[in-house]
Amino acid sequence: MTPHQLTALNLASTGHTHKEIARELGIDEKSIGKLMTEIFRKLGAKSMPHAVLLACRAGLLDGKPQRHGDHAGFAAHRYRGEEPCDDCWAGERTYRAEQRQRRRQEAAGGPQGAPKAANGARDVRGAPGAAERRTGARGEAAA
Repeated sequence: MTPHQLTALNLASTGHTHKEIARELGIDEKSIGKLMTEIFRKLGAKSMPHAVLLACRAGLLDGKPQRHGDHAGFAAHRYRGEEPCDDCWAGERTYRAEQRQRRRQEAAGGPQGAPKAANGARDVRGAPGAAERRTGARGEAAA
C-alpha cells in the first residue's frame, strides 16, 4: 500500500468521514471513493470495518502484526475473553496434535543425547554441574 493509502486508512480507522479524510489529504472528496476502493481491493476487504480489521491483523495500522490461525492467535482470543474463530481453533488443534506427538516420541525413546536409566530417570553423568551434585561440600562423594 502507498503511504497515501495508509494515511487514508488510518484516518478512516479513527472514525474520520470521507469529507474529513479528503480535507486532511488535500484531495477532492470525490477522489476518496476511488482511493477507498483501491484500499479494499488490495486488502481483499468488503467494507471499511473489514478493511480496518484486515489492516490491523496485518500490522499496517499499529505496526504490530497480530497472530491468527495458530496457537498464539488462539491464546490471544482467550486472553481478550473472546471465543476463538474457526481458523484459530484449527491452528490450536494442529498445535495440540504436534505436542501430543512430541510427548509420545519422548516417552518412547527419550530426547536425543540424554539416555534414560532403567527406572526412567535421566542419566546426568557428564551433564554440566553433575559432578558438583555427586560430591559434597568438602569434595567427598555424596552417599
